[in-house]
Amino acid sequence: MFLGGEGGVHIFWFRPAGTLRSRIVVPLGCSIGVLGLLVYFWSDLCLWRADAQLIERKHEAAARWIEQSLWFRRRIDPGTCLLQLRVARRRQDFREVERKLQEAVQLGALRPEVERERWLAQAQTNQFAAMEEHWPQLLGDQRDDGPEIARAYYNWSMLHHNLAQAEKTLRLWHEDYPRDAEPLALTGRFYEAMVNWEGAEDAYRRASAQAPGNDDYRLSLANALQVRLKTKEAIPIYQEYLSRHPGDVVALQKLAQCVASDGDLEAAIQLLRKAMQANPDDFTTQKAYGEMLLSAGDASAAVPVLEKAYRTVPEHANLANSLARALKECGRTAEAKPLFAFVAESRPQLDQLLGLEKQLRREPENLELRMKIASLTATYVSRHDAIRWYETLLQIAPHYGPAHGALADLYQLTGDVKLAEHHARYVLQSTQSTNASVTGSTQRSVPSGEAPSDAR
Repeated sequence: MFLGGEGGVHIFWFRPAGTLRSRIVVPLGCSIGVLGLLVYFWSDLCLWRADAQLIERKHEAAARWIEQSLWFRRRIDPGTCLLQLRVARRRQDFREVERKLQEAVQLGALRPEVERERWLAQAQTNQFAAMEEHWPQLLGDQRDDGPEIARAYYNWSMLHHNLAQAEKTLRLWHEDYPRDAEPLALTGRFYEAMVNWEGAEDAYRRASAQAPGNDDYRLSLANALQVRLKTKEAIPIYQEYLSRHPGDVVALQKLAQCVASDGDLEAAIQLLRKAMQANPDDFTTQKAYGEMLLSAGDASAAVPVLEKAYRTVPEHANLANSLARALKECGRTAEAKPLFAFVAESRPQLDQLLGLEKQLRREPENLELRMKIASLTATYVSRHDAIRWYETLLQIAPHYGPAHGALADLYQLTGDVKLAEHHARYVLQSTQSTNASVTGSTQRSVPSGEAPSDAR
């Protein structure tokens, strides 16, 4: 319909189907529908993506998807709560894990899923007494928590001094997750504790290849190479590490040892001087620097450095020998005499120590042998070195009471009261537990109606 005559203006009041208006209205209606569907299914989409990211072990991305799932709703449902719980556990935020466990129960989440998360959290925090009967369920249904379960099972195996099982766990972990460097690095630490430096070198080398940006793995590799006298390969690794951590005293010391082994005493002295400037009270640096000066023929400069170190660790027989030699070269023979006497006394014990360390390579699980090495080390080498021996033993057998007792004494002597009390408390609790067990056994063995003999 239109108004106007011939030559007039045509004014349309009606447009047939298919004109511009319909072409705009129809797509707009479709867009609104699609948008409505998107909003309706938005939460499900986000939670699906969060679950996928967790499976791929991208925990931060999963957390972001969970947050986005809450854009169009206020209340959290049981499924969302379980996802939040998984993310918190993967992040090792165990305070949040505890909160989410309670919330999941309140929301009516599936009980088997809540229980599984509880067992996993207990395993990850080494609360093995509370969950160890559930290892079959976790090992048989690992889902995407394989690394967490493997790490916890490795710790549990070490806790029970089951070294074969611990080593096997690390091997299977690596086979299941070949791109994960952590099982390789833990294998390196495991072999260090076994005094298997060849195995440690290989494990650290593979861990470093898997995670080339991890400085801890690189430094561990360099240390293994230095112990195995592969100084030419260790030197560039130490240098690379020090370019990023220029004040690291341990790396400076190790590099100096490598450089000195290659015959460049001047470069070694410069490195140790730098380490002394960074930490002038560090005993290991003092000893290494003083002995390096003595090797370079500068006894007068070596004496004050070695004296300072000897005042800190007077039980160190090899240090006493270095100081005695330096004093003798400076004409201070009377001061050197008692030091040489102590060195003479220590020689048979140090020779025995070398033999015991060789024996340990054949018997890495021999705890009494490790205790004897640590004891001799405390008397003729260094209390601090002995502490490392005892701590290494506890990595293998965490409940070994004699090591805790020895550590309590050593920490008391070195002035670390807090750690001394910690180990003394462990010994006391262990003794009380043993006594209670023995008492219970004795009481159960007495026939009903009779008193124990000591009570009659």
